[in-house]
Amino acid sequence: MGADRQLDSKGHYVGQSIRRVEDHRLLTGRGRYIADLSFPSTCHMAVVRSAYPHADILAVETEGAHSMPGVLGIWTGQDVLADGLGGIPWERLPPTPTAEPRAKTPAAGDPAIGQPQPILAERRVRYLGQPVAVVVAETLAQAKDAADAVLVEYQEYKPIMAVRDAVSAEPLWDQAPGNLCFRTDAGDANAAREAFARAAHISAISIDNERLVQNPLETRGYVGQYDKETERYTLHAAAGKPQTVGRALARDIFHLAEDRVRVVTKDVGGGFGAKNPLYPEQALVLWIARKISRSVRWQANRSEGFLSDYQGRGQATDAEAAFDAHGRILALRVRALADLGAYLGPRGSTALGMWRIMGTSVYDIPVIDFDLRGIHTNHMPTCPYRGAGAPEAAFVLERLLDTAARELDLTPAEIRRRNLIPASAMPYRTAGLSIYDSGDFAAAMDAAEKIADTHGFSERRAASEAKGLRRGIGYGNLLEACGAGIADRADISCSPEGEISVRIGTMSNGQSHETVYAQMLADSLGIGMERIRVIQGDSNETPWGMGTGACRSMTIGGSALVLAGDDLIENGLTIAAEMFEAAPQDIEYEAGRYRIRGTDRVLTLEEIARDREFNASHYYKPLNSTYPNGCHIAEVEVDPDTGAVVLLRYSMAQDVGRALNPMVVEGQLAGGVAQGVGQALFERNDHDPDSGQLLAGSFMDCAMPRAGDLPFFSTKILEVPCTHTPTGVKSVGEAGPTAAPVAVINAIIDALTPLGVRHIAMPATPETVYRAIQAAKD
Repeated sequence: MGADRQLDSKGHYVGQSIRRVEDHRLLTGRGRYIADLSFPSTCHMAVVRSAYPHADILAVETEGAHSMPGVLGIWTGQDVLADGLGGIPWERLPPTPTAEPRAKTPAAGDPAIGQPQPILAERRVRYLGQPVAVVVAETLAQAKDAADAVLVEYQEYKPIMAVRDAVSAEPLWDQAPGNLCFRTDAGDANAAREAFARAAHISAISIDNERLVQNPLETRGYVGQYDKETERYTLHAAAGKPQTVGRALARDIFHLAEDRVRVVTKDVGGGFGAKNPLYPEQALVLWIARKISRSVRWQANRSEGFLSDYQGRGQATDAEAAFDAHGRILALRVRALADLGAYLGPRGSTALGMWRIMGTSVYDIPVIDFDLRGIHTNHMPTCPYRGAGAPEAAFVLERLLDTAARELDLTPAEIRRRNLIPASAMPYRTAGLSIYDSGDFAAAMDAAEKIADTHGFSERRAASEAKGLRRGIGYGNLLEACGAGIADRADISCSPEGEISVRIGTMSNGQSHETVYAQMLADSLGIGMERIRVIQGDSNETPWGMGTGACRSMTIGGSALVLAGDDLIENGLTIAAEMFEAAPQDIEYEAGRYRIRGTDRVLTLEEIARDREFNASHYYKPLNSTYPNGCHIAEVEVDPDTGAVVLLRYSMAQDVGRALNPMVVEGQLAGGVAQGVGQALFERNDHDPDSGQLLAGSFMDCAMPRAGDLPFFSTKILEVPCTHTPTGVKSVGEAGPTAAPVAVINAIIDALTPLGVRHIAMPATPETVYRAIQAAKD
């Protein structure tokens, strides 16, 4: 056994930092991303996108483009209407106010709740970059040239770009006065009113958490095909949820049985949520492939991703907390507006609803009053982006606590500790919708402060001040609610050669599934990892699958897998009893072998599989969310003369329930923190407030964090097992972008508090910081 397959002293893979089995393939150029796929007679699609965020389409002139070299066809929204194709509906039902429950559950995608987005705009465009027409040509260059030659005449209207302005603007939809798509709430408004009336102190804050472009390393891309003989579509996709995309395409776009669209995903170069939902381009490549009997390819360029990918975040929140004389929270009041964009996206209601589930985080807050509203604007739709509502809520609450700490003359650490839920209170019912099963939040703060060396901070601050710089430290406690509400399945089969095949409904886009699933099943069966093959990403192989999202792969897919492993052992026990002609209770299983107790009569897994099918399947439905949590601490240095911010130290203690592979856990944390730092310091998504035109459409303006922008991350993995998952695992993938933005911003404000700065908007670019310093002087 090589060094990269080391077992622990008890012969277990789980809990060991096993090197990723997929890395050799990916690092030696054998990965298969969308751009790597080649099919005979493939042609290329280019999309003509709206030049305005809000306008009527008066005419689309295609004659000149039709005559250009290589052009195979041009299609508009009128062609979509003529063919009777459906639009992109919402999938996740928005919640309602507590006092106004629905009499009955509406049909999925009910347009009375949110209008579907047409795959090509028909008469009106409602966001910048909305698809208006498509051109297909022999080469990509020909398709792009012809797309530039398509002339669209518009009647432009004033767009609604700010969600706070939308509530008083002319509605984009007649069915949505005040541009209100949906409203929900949580808590007890009367009890909150009473708590605020008797409070010794009230702190308030207003936060605008801007929209983010998700920008995975690999841009979205698809190849569409149609088989006339079988009358089936095949979509090759960079997708995190290939099965759900296929079912939606068949059901909602083409009005076919769900098995008529196959989706195949090989390798995915990052996703973060952007590659999970249904998009117009997926439907378009399939529709045109059928029309022209050719494979049709589309791949976004980077700037196109800024215009076409569903975006994340986008909330405007006013929050206030009532405190007693000892700095303990009596009540929390939140008024949040979520920028849904022009259409309610497939899972556009997810992020806002998270306030009800984890909005009180790790704190003992007895009373809440949340009013949460989903609002339409002239932006593209939003969808869950790594964190899916948790970063927005955590940012508001953690900023509010820092604000209150300064007003109450407490340290940020002290005010948090006074309000933590004690470990002894588990299971803990929140004032919202959750019951936390486990967690030791004080231990997380202890561990983070130790590795951050908070006791030595004052000395480091003095050293910075001696150089004319300002140093600050910032806390970001977090709790997420992950992996609930969606069940999934794992199938296991053993071949006569002894290979164990796993067919699982999740889809890796960087989370190391091939490695960690193999570790888990190898331990369950007591065999070597090298015998296990993970099959994912093909809806023919896993038609039941729900894909990857909400940190559910290890909590749900992994749970289904280990339980399927138990089922395989039990199934094999029955077969072995028949083959041995012995009673099942006389047979024991260990390390891939069945043995009659007290004898040397043995059957291996492969021997059992030689004459019959030997498989097992397990469908796992989670009982509750898992609640990963942690404490992150950032330390920054700010140059008050230029506004430049340097992130010097970043420390985190994260409770993951059980670390299946500590190396992978640390990698997930590091990547997530990098994304969170990007939001805090670099990533602009600016539009002109009057015209709605994009002002940051490339990495020149919306910068990504680079290696030189990040310090070494100090990490402590904590394991407080989840009480209701078979392995005790919680989740880890979304922790970084939940905690990092607020930890960094809190650190910047801590550094600049002596200068009078009380608020910094994200991203805290040098210009933003410099302006805040100058404004504080006035």
